[in-house]
Amino acid sequence: MNRLFFRILLIILLPVSVMAQEVISGLQVNVRVKNAAKDAPSAREAVQPMLLPFFEDFSEQRTFPNPLRWADSDAFINQDYPVNPPSVGVATLDAIDNLGRLYSNASPFPFMADFLTSQPIRLDSLFTPQARKITRADSLYLSFYYQPQGNGHDPLPQDSLVLEFLAPGETQEYYFTRDTLINGELVTLTDTIVIEGWRKAWSAPGQPLSTFYAEQNKWFRQVLVPIQDSVMFYTSEFRFRFRNYASLASGILPDWQSNGDQWNIDYIYLNTGRNANDTLHNDLTFVSKAPRMLKRYTSMPYNQFRVNQVNEKADSLSLKISNLSGGNYNASYSYEVSKGYQSPFHFYFSGNYFVPPFVTSGYMSEQSFARPPVNFVFPVGTEEKIFFTTSHILSNEANIGRRQNDTIKNVTLFANYLSYDDGTAEAGYGLSPNGAQFAYKFKLNRPDSLLAVQMYFNQTITGGNVKSFYLNVWNDFFGEPGEIIYSKFGYEPVFEDSLNMFTTYKLDSTIKIEPGRFPNLIFYVGWRQTTSDNLNIGFDFNNDASENSFYRTFGGWSQSLYKGAVMMRPVLGKMKVVGLQENIAGKSINIYPNPCNTGNVAIELPENTSDTGLVLQISSSNGQMVSSIPYTRDADVSHLNPGFYIVKVLSREGVIRGYSKLIINR
Repeated sequence: MNRLFFRILLIILLPVSVMAQEVISGLQVNVRVKNAAKDAPSAREAVQPMLLPFFEDFSEQRTFPNPLRWADSDAFINQDYPVNPPSVGVATLDAIDNLGRLYSNASPFPFMADFLTSQPIRLDSLFTPQARKITRADSLYLSFYYQPQGNGHDPLPQDSLVLEFLAPGETQEYYFTRDTLINGELVTLTDTIVIEGWRKAWSAPGQPLSTFYAEQNKWFRQVLVPIQDSVMFYTSEFRFRFRNYASLASGILPDWQSNGDQWNIDYIYLNTGRNANDTLHNDLTFVSKAPRMLKRYTSMPYNQFRVNQVNEKADSLSLKISNLSGGNYNASYSYEVSKGYQSPFHFYFSGNYFVPPFVTSGYMSEQSFARPPVNFVFPVGTEEKIFFTTSHILSNEANIGRRQNDTIKNVTLFANYLSYDDGTAEAGYGLSPNGAQFAYKFKLNRPDSLLAVQMYFNQTITGGNVKSFYLNVWNDFFGEPGEIIYSKFGYEPVFEDSLNMFTTYKLDSTIKIEPGRFPNLIFYVGWRQTTSDNLNIGFDFNNDASENSFYRTFGGWSQSLYKGAVMMRPVLGKMKVVGLQENIAGKSINIYPNPCNTGNVAIELPENTSDTGLVLQISSSNGQMVSSIPYTRDADVSHLNPGFYIVKVLSREGVIRGYSKLIINR
């Protein structure tokens, strides 16, 4: 091999092996999509063509696009990946398929990935106030907002987002160039992709969000595309679709190879009577997901909370509310809080104010809307686990706009662990090189017992991150990890197949977090790795715990450079991990309907599992066994009260064959 090969290899590997200490990588598996795909139909049914106007803002709480409007399920509907969208919720296109895994043809070079295809739309006729044909004089436009990267990985310049219109009989060719090494020589190759039956109407090249914002001076750009070819498109079966060309974020090492090229799409509107300047919409909307009610943590034990409620509860909330029209809206904002499934016990009302347009004044700045106070007390009880739901509601005097984006919700869970994350990973976090350490800082309000550590690991393509590591616990030394209190080698990443399923790693012995050994009741949990591989633990971009995240590669400790929360949680008190699965043998079982509001549920065993001689065991969220009966696929759960349960299927010898979480909601 000649020098060119080694020079290129050195350029590729140097930033990774030398400069990279903290590593942020995209997901190789989207667990939320993978889990939802189990219950999704294998094919979408045909629907009657839709009438104008067509509108979609993805504010519904679902994983896949609404089948009444969309013909495929590649896009991921979420509130986690966008940065300041026009309204809450987007469709994200990336390199992960509708089963939650990287596409089988994924490579470091551009390949065709996700599709977002509309159901048929009647562009041949209008039906109000009376039926007539649509003509070019009706000025038909399709508009949408888009954003590259968001909270994901930036699409590269050779990647792109494409909008196409259904055009039977037409053929289009797309050309991509790429450089590759052949026999030690750098060679430029051209790839050709042929698209039949669709016409390109618009496209955008990939770029980082920072570059996009610098060019656009906005987080999302609105695009308006005229539909003028009446012969081809003004039919009763018109369709449009978005698709993206993607490439893997890295092909260097299997533990870093990951999802990339996220594009966020929002607020799609197709109608007549529009023009190129029709950029305003009569809508008052929330922009981002509901804020958390706690100041430091997303979840914590109730006994830790109630001894310091004033400091643990948020003083006020931060909300982004946008008026997408060109005029003022006379509107009000309110929120209500309920315990469990009970009726609300607290109400807040802002009063009425005129909300100015976003185009002139930005997000609503009135404090009663944007920074409402948290002026109530969570009812203190003795429950080991309880949740509170906060519903935020917008109302405008004229009842104008799309109502589905006027309500957002947040759930505050008190359980026996501390967490900074919201349970959903947007990326993976790891360290390099061999010997690197990570430490996560936590502070208690009262002495307690540390029993275990929960970790959420992302899967990689070839299992390249399944490497043994040391699990460590430190006390505090002037704001940094101090003395190692616990260290044990032999832990490995384990992947759970259900959403928000952390693996629980038990400590060999209980560690008392008490004054003296742990000054100010501060402790750290973390790991030390024995290879340069990225362990790829879940990383939540929507909650920032960077001030409590420390890493060490060479020399002293450093605070994390990445804003976000590593998905690692210390378990306190009694060893009853509420709502989360321990690292046990067996596979997930499917239960439906789940949540259940009827008297029976169907319980499906994992593949290749015999149903002979099995026992069905149901336990409450605090670990107490509720029932133990011979396994039956159709199980009677009418005797269960509303709440969370753990369902296990065991052999006669007590070996767990499968398990799942069950929610009773009636």
